[in-house]
Amino acid sequence: MDYVMAGIFALVFGGLGIMLLVVGTRELFIQRNVMANAVEVEAVVLSATVTTSSSVDTDQRLLRDNSTKSYVPEVRFAYTLGGVRYESDLLYPTVIVNGYASRDSALAEIQEYTQGAKVRAYVDSSNPQRGFLRFQHSTNPQWFIVAGVLTLVFLAIIWRFL
Repeated sequence: MDYVMAGIFALVFGGLGIMLLVVGTRELFIQRNVMANAVEVEAVVLSATVTTSSSVDTDQRLLRDNSTKSYVPEVRFAYTLGGVRYESDLLYPTVIVNGYASRDSALAEIQEYTQGAKVRAYVDSSNPQRGFLRFQHSTNPQWFIVAGVLTLVFLAIIWRFL
């Protein structure tokens, strides 16, 4: 039975590590390609909000709470490329978003975007549905790659003791 549990553990951690590596690497290459071929377009902000995500409180003791909250800035905008209207919600040229520990920090990230405002956006004509607002590389794909490698290294170290 111990071998079965060790196998399940290895599959879960190995799968997580591989998933992080694949998503991070894919997003890194897409981000580089999109930025290399991006053209500037005019966009209209449709909405700018901060969404809140809360983890579940697993500490059932009275007056104890170990849940956490994360705040994600979201800006939805519309633009036209080649006569076709598109909508996107990417601040940076990657789908891996930043979460913030406070609502104020998340709001500060999108303070210049108000509903109805005309803003500059960037689009790769070969990938027009992936428009973004900030022409700068995000480090999020690299962090996914690092997390994937560390997960697999951790698994390899733990596996030696099983």
